[in-house]
Parts: sequence; C-alpha cells; structure tokens
Amino acid sequence: MAALLASAQARAAEYEAQHGDSSGDDDNDDESEIEGFAQGGSKDTSRKSFDKMFKQVVDSADVVLYVLDARDPNGTRSREVERQIMSMDGGEKRLILVLNKIDLVPPPVLKGWLTYLKRFFPTLPLKASNGAPNAQSFDHKSLTAQGTSQALLSALKSFAHSKQLKRSVTVGVIGYPNVGKSSVINALTGRLGGSQASCPTGAEAGVTTSLREVKLDKKLKILDSPGIVFPSTEGVKGPKADQQARLVLLNAVPPKQINDPIAAVSLLLRRFSTSQTLFQKLLDVYGIPPLANLAIADLTKNFLIEVARKRGRLGKGGVPNLDSAAVAVIMDWRDGRIQGWIDPPVVTSAAKEGIQTASGAAETDQKEIVSQWMEEFKLDGLMEDDGGSQEVVMED
Repeated sequence: MAALLASAQARAAEYEAQHGDSSGDDDNDDESEIEGFAQGGSKDTSRKSFDKMFKQVVDSADVVLYVLDARDPNGTRSREVERQIMSMDGGEKRLILVLNKIDLVPPPVLKGWLTYLKRFFPTLPLKASNGAPNAQSFDHKSLTAQGTSQALLSALKSFAHSKQLKRSVTVGVIGYPNVGKSSVINALTGRLGGSQASCPTGAEAGVTTSLREVKLDKKLKILDSPGIVFPSTEGVKGPKADQQARLVLLNAVPPKQINDPIAAVSLLLRRFSTSQTLFQKLLDVYGIPPLANLAIADLTKNFLIEVARKRGRLGKGGVPNLDSAAVAVIMDWRDGRIQGWIDPPVVTSAAKEGIQTASGAAETDQKEIVSQWMEEFKLDGLMEDDGGSQEVVMED
C-alpha cells in the first residue's frame, strides 16, 4: 500500500507539473455566472438582479449575439429567450447565433449543427480563443480564430452600415455562464487593433459579474453581460440531481460550488457509453484499461477509483478520494482535455416536414426570416464550407 501511495503521489506531481493544478481558475477560457454562485448571494435576489441586467442588455441592443457551446448547442440555448427577443420592438431586433469553441468538435458534427441552427437564425462558427493547455482539439482548416472573428465583425459592420443610423448600433452578447461571451468580445476588439483583454476572461464561471460596454468603432458598441442559466432550455426535465449535474457539465457552476461532482461524472459516463469511440478516448486520457460492462453506479465508482489512483487523489491509507477524482474529471472536461459532444438533431429532407428533435417533436424553421437577415448582415455565401468534409487533424 505504501508503494501504491508513493506511486500515485508521483503520478499526481508529474501530471500537475505538465498540466498545472486542475483545481485552479487561471486557465484562459471564459466566463460568468449567476451571482448566487459567483458571489455567494441569495439565489432569489441574484436571479432577479441578473434577469434585470439581461433585460437591460436586450432592451438596449439592436443586434443580439447568442453565444452557444459547440459541444452542446441546444443545451446552452433557450427557446424562451429567443421568443422574447423576437417579440420585442415589433420584431425589429436581430438575433445571431454564435457557435463558439468549434475546435472542440469534429468537422462533421460542426457542419451538422450549423445546418440545423441556420434553419432558425443566422449562425456563425467562432473560435474565440486558443483554449486551455493540452486541450484535445480539431483543426477546421480555414475556420481560424482570426478568420471567424473577422467574419463576425464584418457581418456586424455590414448591418450597421445598412441601417444608416445617426447613433451607434448596439450589440448585446448573451449566453450561459462560461460559453465564451467575453472571449467573443475580445476577439472582435482584437480584429480592430484594440486591447485583446477588453473583458476579463477565465475558465471558472463568475468572471463577468456586471454590465460592461465596449466601443468597437464609431458605428458599433457592444454590451457584455454576466452569464445566466436561462429557463426553458431543451433537456432540463428529469430528477433534480440530473439537472444539477447537467449544469456542472455545461460549466455553469464554479468548481467550489459543485455539491455532487460524482453525479456529474456519472452523467458524463452515461452520455459517453452510447459511443464506444468516445468512451475509449475517455479511458485513454487517464490510461485506464477497459472497464467491465457494469451498471452506471458501479461503472462510475470503478472509473473514479482508477482516476484517483492515476492522479494521486488519495486519502489516508491510500483510499481513493472519489469526490476529488470527480472534480479532476470535471476540470478536464471543462478545459477540453476530454473529447465529447452532442450530435445534432436530424434535419429531414423535406423542409415542410420540419426538423425532428431528439424528443420526436417537429420544429418549424424560419427560412424567410433567416434569408432576410442573412442579406442584412451580408452572410449569404460566407464560409459555405463550415467544417464540411475537411480532414480531421488532432492537435496535442
């Protein structure tokens, strides 16, 4: 046992020397969080405060950039928020979906999500930052950080020019905590030669805690808001523990506020168990041999025992600390060291049949609106080969 403990501690020291302490919050990703999580305030009070701030952003905005995580776009999307925006100002507000963190999904998955989302609103892929160290990423060839941010900026400038307003066009940025809203703003200001850090970013939710205004140029200004876990998001039904675990996997809960990290890892394993390829990649991250075909509770326990041994997450007497191991897995998932994504819904061949969702319901697209807005933002024909059949290249 002493030898096992020494070996585990050596592995932990070696890993942290290479990757840094996974429990830290200095990684360069993003973003923000509900005030109750970020600052320890009353959840009821903070919810009202942040909802008020969200309403202020949307009320002020001519264009709303809705930032989604490419690994789970529908999980970070609220139809209720979209309906609210569409109903304001007589339908004069414009909404663009920004699919961020595209380097964490393979090209076919990215293309599928773009095809699906473009049936509802203009959608642009974006690589707003270079991600965390040692993230397992995909090379989308022409979809670089510079190229995608320039495409988004050009679209906004085209809209501002077409409106010919005497005032600046205001762009509001909304989205879940940690989807990369501040990184999106920094990417836009960087294209204009401004500061690369106009908005602070960080991998832990809770970085943006107040409303910020950033001037892009004479015709454009942008509002950054704290991240909010919006209501009516697809897939939120189920036991309360599963809903909380889902928020953890969406990076919407700061690590220190995670009450049950094991439940989040269990949900991650349930998702990965449907794909032999992704499950094997997960085991490879930790150098774990194949695990027996077990019930999810036993599978989660055995997996975390192996992770604890590999990462030196052990308590007194060398007993594996499953909670600590689970937090390590969550941090690896957050930073992109673990590959995983949600496949896009199937788009039927006949447009009139609508879009078939995972729940079996058909959704009606908005082709006329999308077509009109694409013209206003000069998006027609822009990046038609969004991650199409390009070769997948892994970056270590």
